[in-house]
Amino acid sequence: MALTDEQRQRMEENRKRALEIKRKKKIEKEKEMVVAAASVPSSVFDAGGFVGKSPEEKIESLSKKRRIEEVSSKDAGDGKMKHQNEGDTMKTRNFTGNSNNTDQNTTDNDDDESSLEDFEIDASPHISQTEAQRTYCVPMGTLAVCSFIEKENPRQRGWNKMKLYDRAEVRRRARKRFGGKSGLQVERDKRKKKRFEKDLKDMKDVFR
Repeated sequence: MALTDEQRQRMEENRKRALEIKRKKKIEKEKEMVVAAASVPSSVFDAGGFVGKSPEEKIESLSKKRRIEEVSSKDAGDGKMKHQNEGDTMKTRNFTGNSNNTDQNTTDNDDDESSLEDFEIDASPHISQTEAQRTYCVPMGTLAVCSFIEKENPRQRGWNKMKLYDRAEVRRRARKRFGGKSGLQVERDKRKKKRFEKDLKDMKDVFR
């Protein structure tokens, strides 16, 4: 059940009253200690040169000690607050760092086999030059540095051997080139559209 404003005010007044009573009791106790100390003969060396502090000096000493304790307590509270603020700043930095790691992980997942496109599932691990350029939009310069195997040309036995490139490597290089899986898909669709428009124009020229 929520407290009313009046109940909160009463509780605050009671707290302040209790703190004031505690402070007064502490002062009275210190005074009693000083009076008790004053009633004891002062410490004097046999040489007679040293005399103990007077009651007034002892009261001043205790007051000074109490002020020092209050200042130390305040400094400790400020230090704790500063440490907490530094901790919050560190958490913010860690959060920012984790966000960057999340973006990096997203890019890495584009190279993972689990992010294959539909047509790549159960597809052959090797692809021809034509398919590599049309499906993954990579230029001949990229294919020149890709690993490949050679096989007899299926169209004509006497022709030059056909190069088959590693699909996973070509896919990785293509996604890196176009900024990930989605970037490659955008580039592929763009080129398909251009080819379609070119074919459409050629057909129109034929029927003129």
